[in-house]
Amino acid sequence: MPNDQEKILKEEKELLKSLDSKIGKLAISLERARIDEYTSMMTRPWKFFFMNLVAGLFRGVGTAIGMTLVAALVIYILVKVLVSMVDLPIIGLYIAEVVKFVSQYMQQGIPAR
Repeated sequence: MPNDQEKILKEEKELLKSLDSKIGKLAISLERARIDEYTSMMTRPWKFFFMNLVAGLFRGVGTAIGMTLVAALVIYILVKVLVSMVDLPIIGLYIAEVVKFVSQYMQQGIPAR
């Protein structure tokens, strides 16, 4: 009988060690997830609203600046390619007209309505 009790105690100690390591891992995961910051944000809704508003504004401005730079790069490359295609016999005439129209439009500016 004492042998069985020792065996049960040994199994319980192993289970407690396993449980202790799993709880430690859970605590580390909760720290990494910053659950405490999330719950404090939920208790203060105005701070949560303000933080999301600021994040959205910065995201929108960043997207606008990024898309402007990408569009400018694409237009620059397209103009360089189109200018080199002006020498093609069939397409060159049409491209030359487009380039001429765009340059005239840019020199005149946007007309007032």
